[in-house]
Amino acid sequence: MSHFSHRRGVAGEPHPVDLAARPDLAAALDAVNRDLAATLPEAGPMRLMCTPPDDEDVPDQFPAVLPDGRRHGGVTYPAGPGIAEAAQETVQAVLWQGWPVCLEHRTGVHADIGANERAVWWCRAREGHELCEVGELAQTLPGRQRRALRRKERRREG
Repeated sequence: MSHFSHRRGVAGEPHPVDLAARPDLAAALDAVNRDLAATLPEAGPMRLMCTPPDDEDVPDQFPAVLPDGRRHGGVTYPAGPGIAEAAQETVQAVLWQGWPVCLEHRTGVHADIGANERAVWWCRAREGHELCEVGELAQTLPGRQRRALRRKERRREG
């Protein structure tokens, strides 16, 4: 049994990850879904699946799945920026859209590990720079968009 999953499914049969048993993955998925809601709300919140391989020596794959069930690939090690990488891969392959984007350089960014082992979005343009921590993309939006997003969140909560 892989040390990443608590319930081994049939080889190749994807099953939902038990997020209650994996609060680390639940937090990472929540951060990614905050970023999606802020910058690509039409995609909807993602779910996390586990696809066990046919070979017991091969690690499980963890794809991020769109609400309609579409997904692409997955990561073998979901810790750190792994969930963000899986979500990014699904958005790019299924929706044919670069996500997320550095508004300063107008180029796609990549999930990486920043200071203090945090998952961050990293822009590789020019010298490269950390855009923000995964889950904080709303803070990078221009003022008008950021305010509209906060109003929308308040209406949903209230």
